[in-house]
Amino acid sequence: MNLLAFLRFRKADILRKAANLLPIFFTAILLVFAENSALEAYRTFQRIEASNASQAIQAGRDIGDQAKLVEMSRRKLGNRLILGFTLDDAHDIRESLRQLLSTIEGARSSFIMPGDAALISQIDSIAELASGLSAAFANVGPEDTAILNALDGDLRRLSEKFRLLQENMSEQGVRYIALQGETLAASYSAMLKLSIALVGAIVSMLALLVLNRRATWQANYRADHDVTTGVLNRRAFERWIEGIHFDPQASKAVMVFDLDNFKEVNDELGHMAGDHVLKAFVGSLVTSFGQDALVVRWGGDEFVVVVSTEGFVEAGAVTLLRASFARLQSIVRFGDTDIDVRCSGGAAVWPSDSRDFHEVLQLADLALYKAKSRGKSRLQFYDTDILNERHKVIALRERLRAALRDGELSLYWQPQVDVEHGYVPSAEALIRWTDRETGRLVPPSEFIPAAETSDLIIEIDNFVIEEAVRTAAKWSTIWQYPPIAAVNVSAMHFQRREFVGQVRDLLRRYNLSPDRLELEITEGVILGNNTEVTRNLKGLEALGVHIALDDFGTGYSNIAYLSQLKPDRLKIDQTFIASLSGSCQMSSLVSAIIGIGKAINCEVVAEGVETAEQLELVQRLGCCLVQGYHFAKPMPDEEFQVWRDANYPDAVAAVRHLRRVGDRLASVIGGDIVRSRDHDVP
Repeated sequence: MNLLAFLRFRKADILRKAANLLPIFFTAILLVFAENSALEAYRTFQRIEASNASQAIQAGRDIGDQAKLVEMSRRKLGNRLILGFTLDDAHDIRESLRQLLSTIEGARSSFIMPGDAALISQIDSIAELASGLSAAFANVGPEDTAILNALDGDLRRLSEKFRLLQENMSEQGVRYIALQGETLAASYSAMLKLSIALVGAIVSMLALLVLNRRATWQANYRADHDVTTGVLNRRAFERWIEGIHFDPQASKAVMVFDLDNFKEVNDELGHMAGDHVLKAFVGSLVTSFGQDALVVRWGGDEFVVVVSTEGFVEAGAVTLLRASFARLQSIVRFGDTDIDVRCSGGAAVWPSDSRDFHEVLQLADLALYKAKSRGKSRLQFYDTDILNERHKVIALRERLRAALRDGELSLYWQPQVDVEHGYVPSAEALIRWTDRETGRLVPPSEFIPAAETSDLIIEIDNFVIEEAVRTAAKWSTIWQYPPIAAVNVSAMHFQRREFVGQVRDLLRRYNLSPDRLELEITEGVILGNNTEVTRNLKGLEALGVHIALDDFGTGYSNIAYLSQLKPDRLKIDQTFIASLSGSCQMSSLVSAIIGIGKAINCEVVAEGVETAEQLELVQRLGCCLVQGYHFAKPMPDEEFQVWRDANYPDAVAAVRHLRRVGDRLASVIGGDIVRSRDHDVP
């Protein structure tokens, strides 16, 4: 994922988290609001309870009722003063006054509001007068007319006090009722706020649940889908496979696709261009195979497509899939650049090829490798020959791994002869495998392709380079002018970041000068101008190790980049030399390659010179450094030492070397000294 996509993803993730926190924050505020409303309601109820308004009103009514009884007693007293007053009449009045005092005593505690002080004072005055009247009526007799008249006046004053009390209590009752209404209204408001808060909290919790569910769905979606292309990823596809049930009628074609040269798109145009290509390719997959096709990003630039072939005969399904595959090749526009998007594919059919869906996927993958080995940009259907070939490759790879471990691999050396000066400036290391089971010498053409499809080629490269450095170090102790050790390096190994460091460590371990080692790479290694390749080339140049471009002319070399690279040697592929005799066109091609070498000031080696006629032809074209069976076949180190001492002894090599150095110096025009690329300077 590029930086901008990562930042967009992080921004969206932060916004989603903030959205999830909002309901929690809102719920917390509502809960605080609800708590305050609950406290307010509690205080309101306390206020209503503390006011005791209902009891005060009832107490006023009780006092009023008793006052009416006292008034009735006063009127009765007035009648009795005319008709005749008796002790029973005095007793009745005293009883009325006693009940009045009892009512007043019981009602006193009901008047506790701040405005009740005046009422309490009036009630106390009435109680005091009633108490005095009760005592007076206890001692008065029927004949005490003057006293009875005075008591009648006192009863009238008591009635007046009752009237004033009732007026004041009516006003206070109005205040009591208003207070009750106020407190009840406050209570209703508090209850309403509490209800709103509770409803808000419930709504917030529901919203939080909905958002969490949506977030969970989004998380599951991201976990099951590729971020760049939006199609299913491997995790989701594995679950889909687990849910599939065997049905011999419901056949499905399983295809594995791999973009051709996708790494070059990333290296040259950047990962944004790579993502753009991947998205466009997914769109092509959906368009070509239909909306019902299951499209999965398997990893990197590999995709899996599952298409139902139910109802099709095998030939019809193959024809349909091939036609759909042809529509995948397209041109994608990125900025001002047109990118040619091509892919290779492998296909297998479930359940006819296998009832195990995972195995069908592996078979489709094997078919993909077969398609790539046959030249890419094609759709290969699985057949049993592919599986048999795969089993052979795996078995060969395991035997080769054991051979590497058990010391069955060794180096053979083929000399490269300078026919003009008559000496051997270098020798190429060629790996051989002596199979202990059969005793057969296995050529590299049989086992190197199997190793190149796995990391085993790295182990073999490490063995060859170390053995070549060790042998070259031994030659330095034997000869004064030993040949340079030339070693082939695989493309996979040369693209490793740690490659230069490994070479440096080997040179130090065996105390070998870097200019005694030459590493041969093919055109395909430098074709994409890979960053790691460029870094390694510069690192080897700084180290002093020579670079040779092997099999030149068989690839698609970028001449402009070749002029910047300036290898120490160009090696003409042996297929050109084999066709050289009697072919003017091939002679022109070889002459052109030799001209390119001279133009960039590097040596040219003709590989595969097997006859005297071929040697004469390449010499006539201007190439004097040759390699082939005409001089010697590849041989073990011991035989190579004997051969060199017999044909090009060290003493002769010294003279030839000095003459060659002189020729190189004499060829310098003017005073412009160019960098010497003499491979023989010890």
